Amino acid sequence: MAEVVFSLSRKELINYTINVLRTYNIRPRKRLSQNFVIDPRLIRTILSRVRKCKPKRILEIGGGIGTLTFYLSDIAEEVITIEVDKKLIKVLENEIALRKGNVKVVYGDILKAYKKLGSFDVIVSNIPYHISSKILFILTEIKFKEALLTFQKEFADRLLAKPNEPDYGRLTVMANLYFDIEYLGTYSPSSFYPPPKVYSTLIDLRRKRIDVNIPIDFFQDIVRELFTLKNRKLKSAIRNIRFVKNLDDAKFLELIHELEKYVNRRVRTLSIGELIEIASTMYRYYKEI
Repeated sequence: MAEVVFSLSRKELINYTINVLRTYNIRPRKRLSQNFVIDPRLIRTILSRVRKCKPKRILEIGGGIGTLTFYLSDIAEEVITIEVDKKLIKVLENEIALRKGNVKVVYGDILKAYKKLGSFDVIVSNIPYHISSKILFILTEIKFKEALLTFQKEFADRLLAKPNEPDYGRLTVMANLYFDIEYLGTYSPSSFYPPPKVYSTLIDLRRKRIDVNIPIDFFQDIVRELFTLKNRKLKSAIRNIRFVKNLDDAKFLELIHELEKYVNRRVRTLSIGELIEIASTMYRYYKEI
């Protein structure tokens, strides 16, 4: 398969964007976080990473006006682009799909349609800021190898945070349980048209084996309850977990003794591996109730 050559300048990207919006009488909708990429650096980075995956099937969440779609179609055998805005569907069909036979345009909401789309080698998206968390968690249910995603910087910071950093929390733990996460760069509002009010960060997500020997739902519940009190020491936070309140005093002291090396640590300092060990110990007590 021929290598994709991306040579458009910022000026050409801006002209394409404005011309398409005028031709189709489209006003970007803030409610849908519609900000179209006009930064060649961002596009080149995404295409370069996608190309290394040698994908056969790509899912693009939010095709927009097809800026990325066109070039993705030169990399993969098939590109599925899903879009929730009917006006943008017309753009994708007329400007991209008619010229690229391997592009399939799907009208729908990814949050409702993702189970019907199948599996993919790569997922690409400039994630709508208002549904970032929801998108991230449905990705845990979609079969794929790698994803190139642009998030609001503040959201990406939470995914990339380390223990004891201000942004470290439940989202960090659960995202890193499912994925290896790599930072690829931060982009200013001027990288998009119209410019959002925030900076954006491009990250790479790669599927990894989930190394947890207890039910995921239980682990997720424990993490959620602990991180509502993330500044407390573990011993104090554990007392407030629902099932622990049903333990008698002897069982509670037994649990605390088993977790002795962690009980005086603040929740926010605990690594994912340590949280898995703590939750696994707690699960044995949970099953006895």
